[in-house]
Amino acid sequence: MISRWKFEGKLILPVACGLLLLAIGALSLALAVVATRPPKLIVVPGVRESSVVVADQVPDGAVRRFGLLYVYHLDDYSPTTVEERSNWVLQFVAPEHQEKVAKSLTERAIYAVRAREASQVVLPLPAQCEVTRTKDGLLRFSATGTRTIYIAGDRKSEERVRYVLELKPAIPTDDAPYGLLVVGQAVRPVPPEEAKGRTAAREEKR
Repeated sequence: MISRWKFEGKLILPVACGLLLLAIGALSLALAVVATRPPKLIVVPGVRESSVVVADQVPDGAVRRFGLLYVYHLDDYSPTTVEERSNWVLQFVAPEHQEKVAKSLTERAIYAVRAREASQVVLPLPAQCEVTRTKDGLLRFSATGTRTIYIAGDRKSEERVRYVLELKPAIPTDDAPYGLLVVGQAVRPVPPEEAKGRTAAREEKR
């Protein structure tokens, strides 16, 4: 009886070593798979079609489509949609700017509901938008559109507006799947002289 237990005890060590080697082999294989996995992809839903781009290598076309979607949600709203669109915009604002932007969007939403204000924006085609890259790694999106403001259903004003966004590439998340975050934005009325010049230039091209 004693000798049998001693014999079985001698088998425990080799078996344990074998299991340990198998576990190490499985772990090494898993690490190799992770190390050789392709870089994370960003799926960018477009206006007409989707694009797949690699992080930190965002093509101009993807920037244009994102910029147009952002501007549309930012400045095209009604009293019933202003809150929803403000929340959509906020998820693509860089964390360090969210508090300030959230305050501004909230104040605008309160006013829009109280004054029954609506804003309608007509934006250009993606190819007519400008994309530049700055030395500090940011992307600058620019587009000129027509914004019409309504109060209680009556048109209050209509003007040409220039939208400029400064964007930085970011790792995509469930909340911000585009791989782009807004770090700066400006909305400026286009001077009448400049607007007339742009209109005349477009007519000459036709």
